[in-house]
Amino acid sequence: MRVVIAGAGALGTTYAVLLARAGAEVTILARPARAADLEAGLQIRGLVEATATARVVTTGAEVGEVDYLILATKAGDAASAVEALRGAEVGTAISLLNGLGKNDALDRAYGPERVLGAACAVVAGRGDRPGEAILTMNRATWLGERRAARVASGIREADAVRTERAARLAAVFRAAGLPSWSVDDGDAVEWYKLCALLPGSLVTSLARCSYGEMALHPLLARQFVSLMRETFSVPASLGILRHGAASPFDPPGAPWSFGTWLSGEDGVALAGLRVIGEAQAASRQRVMPSMLQDVLAGRVTEVEALVGGLLARAREAGLALPATEACYRLLRGLEDVATARA
Repeated sequence: MRVVIAGAGALGTTYAVLLARAGAEVTILARPARAADLEAGLQIRGLVEATATARVVTTGAEVGEVDYLILATKAGDAASAVEALRGAEVGTAISLLNGLGKNDALDRAYGPERVLGAACAVVAGRGDRPGEAILTMNRATWLGERRAARVASGIREADAVRTERAARLAAVFRAAGLPSWSVDDGDAVEWYKLCALLPGSLVTSLARCSYGEMALHPLLARQFVSLMRETFSVPASLGILRHGAASPFDPPGAPWSFGTWLSGEDGVALAGLRVIGEAQAASRQRVMPSMLQDVLAGRVTEVEALVGGLLARAREAGLALPATEACYRLLRGLEDVATARA
């Protein structure tokens, strides 16, 4: 299988190393300034210790024909990365970004019929040198057809479609050591990942603590639960995710139990968080969401792309998300002040 990965940060490096080690023909699209460093080799540490080499290019004209494109940049870099891929012949594209606009650049470039829905519960941080990533969570990658692709392909939206292209890529991911599933609804897992990501990302970023530390702190854990209920209310109001339905709410391999947490009293979610926190403390595992990593490094976060988009959809649906909006304003304010001081 021929794969091009756009984005050589921690997440892109993780997928590149594991796929290349499993025998896939991996090409990495990188900025010219980083290309030479990446050509020296890639490495991941943490949950997995592995190295690999991959072909590194800086333009789409050098890519040629590939079966799959994996977009793994930051949200703000997605459009420029897809533009840099101009000239590449892409069979199917997926975006491992988060946010409601995560597929927009791919849809414009290739058409929605060639873009699979995708989401992952994989967390990695930057290592000490270029081309190195530290893997701290490797729980799931989900792939499935989106409603936009079904409409573009003439497939009825009501049909549950688990296509060969999603199943094939999921099988390759599993062979590479990335737990993966093809699912019936790509839109649902993308919404699920966004809503699952935001509570922990916002609380840990503002408190400057790891996920496990947040889960064990009584005040921070309660803030997580408040944010959880707000964020999941948006796709619920749109009929995309409904907890308590006959089908399982949480996708396979999910590290969280949001279906149970949302259906019960706050104490149920707090107890579940405590189990996660205790497990991470016992293993000395420090899971640091990417938004927190950006805050600690003094980089601009993805809060606007992730939270701003969710708040806009909530307003359209007539929903108020006061806890989420307060966290959004605090993070945006912190970023603006830091930028003004720089």
